Amino acid sequence: MDAIRNAKVVTILNMHRVAPADGSDYRPIDPAIFKETLRFLRLHFALTTFAGLANVDSDKPKAIISFDDGYKDFVDYAMPILDECGVACNQNVIPDCIETGLPPLNVIAQDFVGKAPRELVEGLEVPGFCRGVNKNMGTELSRFVKSRSFDAQQLLRDALLTQFFEWQEFLPAKMMSRVEVKEAAKVHEIGAHSYTHASMQFETDKFVAEDVERCRRYFCDTLKIPMEIYAFPNGSYTSSQLRLVLNAGIRHVLLVGDTFDHGEKVHTRFTFDGLTRAEAKFKALGGFARVRT
Repeated sequence: MDAIRNAKVVTILNMHRVAPADGSDYRPIDPAIFKETLRFLRLHFALTTFAGLANVDSDKPKAIISFDDGYKDFVDYAMPILDECGVACNQNVIPDCIETGLPPLNVIAQDFVGKAPRELVEGLEVPGFCRGVNKNMGTELSRFVKSRSFDAQQLLRDALLTQFFEWQEFLPAKMMSRVEVKEAAKVHEIGAHSYTHASMQFETDKFVAEDVERCRRYFCDTLKIPMEIYAFPNGSYTSSQLRLVLNAGIRHVLLVGDTFDHGEKVHTRFTFDGLTRAEAKFKALGGFARVRT
């Protein structure tokens, strides 16, 4: 803690889902562990948002909780706990997911692999995908999807969704609705996580510029809130794309990086999860990351 405090760095924890285990291959953070993590953070850190960073008046080191994707369990489980603890956070939503009600394709794939009968999972036909020996099918399939361009992902989407939903009991993770995002914005800081969750390193600068503008229009016309935060999906971007987003007037650009944050406009975040209380507290302090002075 002393090293974090003395270095004047910001600890930004990047979360996705908070909910009881639902069978998905991607396991959400248990609500009880989330609550205990919040209490731990409140004790040792000055919790804030990106907009509030400059106004923190505390001897404690700064920390931000930053959610991605906009799952409905944020409303059902995370928000009540945040409210109970008096904490505001950042939530970065995907307009396409709000409108379709479906999570990103890689998440749907992990949901299916975890929930479907084994024979259906083993019978999946995924063009170009070779499963590694003794490797986690859900993780491997998710990584395979994320390592493709938007156009290639669309072809995969057409091939996979039909197979997934042939199993009539399949229910992927639910997403926040327009109304829920607007309601959350009254307390929490809402940013964009791109329009379609594309892995931007496989796209052109023009694609990214158009994506930022689509997000901005959606926030203005549909959500009626300003868009000042843009979080690159999947930790995927190029240096020219980063400059492009900054030059578009976005106030805070979010990456991953799993390092402590030093930036005013470009912010690195720790990917955060935890199956146990001890693991969650360890990761809340940056895990094995070293503090740069």
